[in-house]
Amino acid sequence: MSIRQRQIESVLKRAISEVLGRRLADPRIRGMVSITHIEVRPDLRQAVVYVSVLPQEYSSLTLHGLTDASGRIHRLIRKSITARTMPHLRFELDESIKKEAAVFDAIREGFESVPPDPEESAP
Repeated sequence: MSIRQRQIESVLKRAISEVLGRRLADPRIRGMVSITHIEVRPDLRQAVVYVSVLPQEYSSLTLHGLTDASGRIHRLIRKSITARTMPHLRFELDESIKKEAAVFDAIREGFESVPPDPEESAP
């Protein structure tokens, strides 16, 4: 990945977060939406924006709202960022957080199911 790609990813992440937090009033976009990461293609024409939505039951509706509003988000960002090329945005749900939570839950359950060692509790 080039330095230019990383720079654009960073700028896009900040700008999209600001638009989602302050300037976008779509009733389908509900809950807490956070951008986990962005992948900009090497030709800088398209960017995949991975989002996490809490609570989970709003995720599909929010993703649909973000997809429909991607053109408006693109225009708002274009006004605030000076760049020769502005990648088109495609939103996708980031499932990695849900997978991590499932792994942590399994580890916690594993620790809870192990009986305490009698030698450790003896004085």
